[in-house]
Amino acid sequence: MTSFLDFSGLTLKEKVTLKYHFISSIFEGFAVGILGLNEFVFLKSLNASPYFLGVLFQASIVVMLMSVVFNQFVKRFKDKKKLFFVSILLTRSPLFLAFFFNSGSKNDILFHFIFLGMYFAYCFTTPLIMPILSMMIKQNYKNENFGRLYSNVAVSVKITSLITVFVFGMILDYDNFAFRYFYPLSALLSILSAYYFIKIPYRCVTPHLKTSVIESVRSSLKDMATIIKKNKPFRDFEWGFMAYGLAFMIFTPVMTLYFEKALGLSYSSVSFYKNQATFLSMIFLPMMGRYFSKNDPRKFGIFTFAWLFLFLTALWSTKLIGSHFDFWNMQIYYTVFLAHCFLGLFYASMQLLWDIGSTYFCKNEEVGAYQSIHISLTGFRGIFAPLIGVSLYGLIGHYNTFIVSAALILGAIYIMYYSMKRYPDHASSKKYNRKEKRSGKNID
Repeated sequence: MTSFLDFSGLTLKEKVTLKYHFISSIFEGFAVGILGLNEFVFLKSLNASPYFLGVLFQASIVVMLMSVVFNQFVKRFKDKKKLFFVSILLTRSPLFLAFFFNSGSKNDILFHFIFLGMYFAYCFTTPLIMPILSMMIKQNYKNENFGRLYSNVAVSVKITSLITVFVFGMILDYDNFAFRYFYPLSALLSILSAYYFIKIPYRCVTPHLKTSVIESVRSSLKDMATIIKKNKPFRDFEWGFMAYGLAFMIFTPVMTLYFEKALGLSYSSVSFYKNQATFLSMIFLPMMGRYFSKNDPRKFGIFTFAWLFLFLTALWSTKLIGSHFDFWNMQIYYTVFLAHCFLGLFYASMQLLWDIGSTYFCKNEEVGAYQSIHISLTGFRGIFAPLIGVSLYGLIGHYNTFIVSAALILGAIYIMYYSMKRYPDHASSKKYNRKEKRSGKNID
């Protein structure tokens, strides 16, 4: 395996790109790490209500509904570097408002709305920023070097984020309102990250598009509906994802409530469990990548969802086995520790399944349309699923909500299994490709 520090064979453009990509990503790793305990800050420091917590989780998800519109906007914007930097500047600047929070803000609903507004602004342009980032990096790295250079920079970001989350968790245990100083720092670091990123050389290619944005969006939505109707293996894949996604968005806000209200975890404890899962995902990701490339994504999805089911089972068993020990102001529950081992395996496999799973059901030139469907459906379920979760928490409590989510995950596993049996072929299979050559049509 070629070392990250081995620059032999890289062109000058690749070396310059790697330099600014790495510097930018390190700054962004620190910025993201500071926001890594965002939901716990909202609940523990500001004493936000469960429904407000549900809205906070919605903020990062519903923006995905804008992916189709933003994609058309990015295509038409000539100076993509300027668009990238201005988007970061406008959406990170509201974090400076955190400086005006204090202990008197804890039960003040006005500050709760301000906090939600800051985070929504932060998330709003994610569907716009990510395509530009991918375009700039992809243009400068050769295909044979792209995976190696990109993944090593990504690992560096994760390590930086892990350290930041852990240290920030200990600081918050000392001062629950330390975020008022660190959130503005996160904004500054993110803006610095964008400043260095746009130093990457990039040749803007803006195609001449005859149709308006509205017409293009309408055409894209029509194409998406046709794909869902005709490509049945892909439709089943997305139905499975819908069941899983509902489960994940239902239990995630409830899990935060569980950690605070039932277990009384400190910030350090939550940061420890988050880092545990993230660290394990980094270890297992290469192995998952090798397995993913050799299997039907629906089969891979079955194993991915199974890890999440085991996570919920272990978390639920804390009701029966509540043993724990204290270490450095951290409450280490044996069952929660085991649960996050399963969560790390889930993260490693889900990163692949979510990012590129849908592309296995289409030809290369159709990837954009299939990814748009996948992202848009994620945004759609984000409209209501987190609020369903906190509503169930209010009606039936933590543990029963975990059971509901586990049942939905079992449903997702069944959908994937049923689809594999009924439609064994998909766009990346050899049998599918033979049919493509004979008929020139997609499998129905």
